Amino acid sequence: MLMPKVSVVIPTYNHSRYLTHALESVINQSYANLEVIVIDDGSTDGTADVIKPYRSKINYIYKENGGTPSALNLGLSTASGKYICWLSADDAFLEDKVAKQVGLMENDPGMGFSYTSFVVIDAYGKKQYEVNSAFYPSRQEMVTRLMEGCFINGSSVMMRSNALEAVGFFDIGLPQAHDYDLWFRFLRHYTCGFLPEHLLAYRWHGENMSLNPDEACSVIVQERAKKLFPGWLN
Repeated sequence: MLMPKVSVVIPTYNHSRYLTHALESVINQSYANLEVIVIDDGSTDGTADVIKPYRSKINYIYKENGGTPSALNLGLSTASGKYICWLSADDAFLEDKVAKQVGLMENDPGMGFSYTSFVVIDAYGKKQYEVNSAFYPSRQEMVTRLMEGCFINGSSVMMRSNALEAVGFFDIGLPQAHDYDLWFRFLRHYTCGFLPEHLLAYRWHGENMSLNPDEACSVIVQERAKKLFPGWLN
């Protein structure tokens, strides 16, 4: 199989205690043609020191604190891969995640993005349970089901870079649900792929942003989706 370049963007803000695990999980993937971009969103917890042993293997960029969407967008604008993943600094890739998703997406040029199931780990990295993510082969059903809530784990996603350029980057006006918003925009023009394997470790440590969801952001996203899909959504 050809090995197109895959860029992995890791935005981080004061997650130095988890960052080594995230970096090792990417660097040790079986897939060789990787570009790793760490965006330090103004951390004050010694993140730069944690990064030092990896500087020869990654592109490390520091910026003033501006929130996750702005950090992601800086990473996306820097990425040069045919495919782009992002990994939250407190999560980790498992097994052959990158290789398996590249294989999936290389087989279908119309696929804008893909995602996987995942396992939940605790603050210490111990596995807690598995999550079998929902997936619907029909674009219309994906859209209608997503209106009930976002079931796609962003750190499990791989995006086709030219499709991302076509639909646009994250909305920095959405401090939460910026990924939810992006999935709808992808589905307006592209199909979505899925691997049921558990290829991501999602860390639940009690300080996760999802612990305090901003429902107003989700409402904004859903109202936008109704305008994107007037024939499918009432």
